[in-house]
Amino acid sequence: MMAQDLEERLPDKVDLEAVMESKVDEQSALLTVLLQELGRYNTLLAKVYESLSQLKKGVKGLVVMNDELEAIFGALLDGRVPKVWLKMYPSLKPLASWARDLIARVEQLSTWGMGSQPKTFWLSGFTYPTGFLKALQQQQARATKISIDKFGWEFHVLPSEMGTVTQSPKEGAYVRGIYLEGASWNDEKQCLQEPNPMELICGMPLIHFKPVELKKKGSKGMYVAPLYMYPIRTGSRERPSFVVGVDLNS
Repeated sequence: MMAQDLEERLPDKVDLEAVMESKVDEQSALLTVLLQELGRYNTLLAKVYESLSQLKKGVKGLVVMNDELEAIFGALLDGRVPKVWLKMYPSLKPLASWARDLIARVEQLSTWGMGSQPKTFWLSGFTYPTGFLKALQQQQARATKISIDKFGWEFHVLPSEMGTVTQSPKEGAYVRGIYLEGASWNDEKQCLQEPNPMELICGMPLIHFKPVELKKKGSKGMYVAPLYMYPIRTGSRERPSFVVGVDLNS
């Protein structure tokens, strides 16, 4: 049964107390983001496991199949993600891809929680990527004693051969998991170019998100590429899709 398969594949909830104990000497804005993100994923996992447990009982006739369980059952049969599981973060993926994605999301955070800070961050693995970016600016504001409101961003695309990095940048973070739609990246010239034939989506190399004081004038030859959480760019009133404008050489 698909419910049983999901239960076996999905990870357990992360022990937040253990994470806090391992980070007892660390006080940073990024730690706050980590704990908040883990809390949200724990809530989601708890809801998924509760739904699957109740669904199995409902199929056996041990509990009444209410409207929510009927909707979950229908979604699983169709290979769709039940709507009640999408409240934590939006996704257009089918169920199997969504489950793999959720496993990877939790793994990034649990590895960080029980170990050291990642050298690179999978931006789309956060439920609130804007919160992560704001934390990077907050850390820089504290370090420089400049108001966070005066910070913007510089973006440096790393060459593709630097797919792996050995240390974190002194300021900001290396970010992965960003894609171009309707364009491609010329790694040799370090600029945007027309998309390759039959290729709508193109993966970007690592990008250094560096907090800097806001500039009065934009740089010439730069295109401000809007970065969205997921393909529905309009998002919703509760959850906007737009994250930030990324300056790229054009």
